[in-house]
Amino acid sequence: MPATIITGLQWGDEGKGKMVDHLSKNVSAVARFSGGANAGHTVEADGRRIALHQLPSGLIRPEVLGIIGASCVLDPVALAEEMQVMEDEGLSVAERLMISGKVHLVHPAGKYIESSDEMKLGNASVGTTGRGIGPTYVRKFMRKGIRLEDAAVPEIFLKKSAAVTDECIEQLGLAEEPAESLRKEVEVFNRESLKLVDRAKDVSMVIAQILASDNSILAEGAQGTLLDPDHGTYPFVTCGSCVAGAACVSLGIGPVMIDEVVGIMKAYTTRVGNGPFPTELTGSLGDRIREQGNEYGATTGRPRRCGWFDAVLVNYSTRINGCTWTALTLLDVLSGIPELKVCKKYELDPEIDLTLFETGERLGKHIPVYETLPGWEEDITGEQEWDVLPENARKYVLFIEKLIGVPIRAISTGPAREDLIWRN
Repeated sequence: MPATIITGLQWGDEGKGKMVDHLSKNVSAVARFSGGANAGHTVEADGRRIALHQLPSGLIRPEVLGIIGASCVLDPVALAEEMQVMEDEGLSVAERLMISGKVHLVHPAGKYIESSDEMKLGNASVGTTGRGIGPTYVRKFMRKGIRLEDAAVPEIFLKKSAAVTDECIEQLGLAEEPAESLRKEVEVFNRESLKLVDRAKDVSMVIAQILASDNSILAEGAQGTLLDPDHGTYPFVTCGSCVAGAACVSLGIGPVMIDEVVGIMKAYTTRVGNGPFPTELTGSLGDRIREQGNEYGATTGRPRRCGWFDAVLVNYSTRINGCTWTALTLLDVLSGIPELKVCKKYELDPEIDLTLFETGERLGKHIPVYETLPGWEEDITGEQEWDVLPENARKYVLFIEKLIGVPIRAISTGPAREDLIWRN
């Protein structure tokens, strides 16, 4: 049975966690294929609101296996804390979690280096989460990284960890006190890494066995397409690939095993950190959307920048990912706004299908051209029937669907698992 990939179509925070949780009721396993502790997926189910960072969202369901793929970067200390939170919620995950032995570990030194780099950049900083993700990927591609499989040979692992620590202290010129703090953090890192060895698996083989048994998996992405280092708004991007194609690389499966690619998008647009944002709202309306949508980072708590729906960028993202269908989330947040705007093209680039679509410096200079649609006053929170939605809400969804050229099959109307409309 083929696999389904879930990916974000904007700058992340599109509501992927909720959709994965909802769809995971029909699968055997959910596999995270990108990101690290910088990601945040919030799931609300059975009266509980749980923020996940590295664990696959499907683990909220007791019968589902969780898999972490090779292209992720793993913070063992943060993972231990996250697993404890799940245990406290009555959800035992230790025996249901499998981690690729090839996954690279986030050494505490990476956080020190990332913090130093961001401070040096000042106003030009990327706006990272400070979780040490960037330096971990740097070491990976310099062929100096530490992988989980290294912990299977403790003496080699500890030697590698000590070398990274010493290198960081020398590189940053750390004084005695911060150097000692780093060493204490490394001791915890070493201990938790060694504990995880029992969870290390050949995830490619595990997934192949699941699919051969006529069962199915969900491949869960982190962040969003516009944060992809190749296809996003470079350099204001993350370091791990966020697009659907990365799932095959991370999980060790061939593209012929993929049945569907589901793109998740908000009914408006948000982003965290710096970088271009053509449809950003900086006034009271942006503040209203932020408050109504609770647009604060699940990982950092930072307020998200908010703006109108950008159909140009989402059309681009659906093409990059090869989406078979999409889900539109947080439609309820727009209730009560008299007029809604949708960016249908850019003044500098009037066609959506461009020979050259730029996402770098020039994107920030594009002037969005909007279509204004009437809003709706009715509170649609928790609505589950398409025909019961206000007419203007349905027209808004259909207008977006026409612009992006991919069917919108699901519409989220609230944070709870059951707050969802399915369209045939």
